[in-house]
Order: sequence, then structure tokens, then C-alpha cells
Amino acid sequence: MSLQKVRDIIGELPDAADFVGGVSEGEIAAAEQALGLTFPGEYREFLREYGCGNFGYIEIFGLGVARTGLPNVEWVTGKLRANAQFPSHLLPVEQLGDGAYACVTTVQSEAKGYQTGIVVEWSHSVQVAKIAADFASYLSERFEAVRAAR
Repeated sequence: MSLQKVRDIIGELPDAADFVGGVSEGEIAAAEQALGLTFPGEYREFLREYGCGNFGYIEIFGLGVARTGLPNVEWVTGKLRANAQFPSHLLPVEQLGDGAYACVTTVQSEAKGYQTGIVVEWSHSVQVAKIAADFASYLSERFEAVRAAR
């Protein structure tokens, strides 16, 4: 799936969109190196186009802001990694509440039954549970909820 549906929803409700703006491939590569991860294609596309920010009440982590707090993905990943239970192959993209995060997988694991780029929920109690087939589907579903609420 591509981000086209996400773009369409944002285009319909531009007043709900508050993104910092796209970042360069250099900034993406630097973040990947700092985290020791390779970002999945759809997440890279989101970073290049939007950086990070909000759509309505939904805050998506990314790049283009200082590494001193949310919504910077490097910062939040570092904070979560300080918890020994947080898997190093996950990349948090949204805080869901009650200590749960939506995360993109950055490696494929046949043993665990998932592929690179799916979105899972991680928390201390749930650990990992698949919630979307890919990042674009996840964003589309979340942004549809904002559109439906308006």
C-alpha cells in the first residue's frame, strides 16, 4: 500500500494537519544509523513528505524536530530502549496510551510470524500484537477515525 489514501484524507481536512514538513534522506540516514535500524519504505516516505506531527488528536513520531522530546522518533526510541523489555527491532510511531505504543517492525522474523513494515502494539503487558499489515494502512485507519469524528 502507498500513502496516497493518507494524502487524500489530509487533503480533505487540511485544518486538522499540523506536520513539520519533510526531511532529507541525509537526516533519515543519520537517524537510522543512530538507532541501528533500517526504516521500512512507507515510514521513510512519510518522513520525506511530512517529518512528524499531528493529524487531529493523533501524533505521529518522526523527524524534523529537536531530539529532546516527543514527537522525535530518536528520542522516544531511546527512552523506550532504556526499558530492557523493549525490542530493539521496533520503531515507535505513536503513543496509544496506558504505556502502549504503535511500532513499525524493522526486521522480518519467520519464527515470530511477522515481516518488515507491519505495525504492532507494544506494551509491558501485551509485548507484541499485530495491529496493521503496514504503516500506510495503519495511518489510513487512524486518520479515518479523525475524519469520522468531524
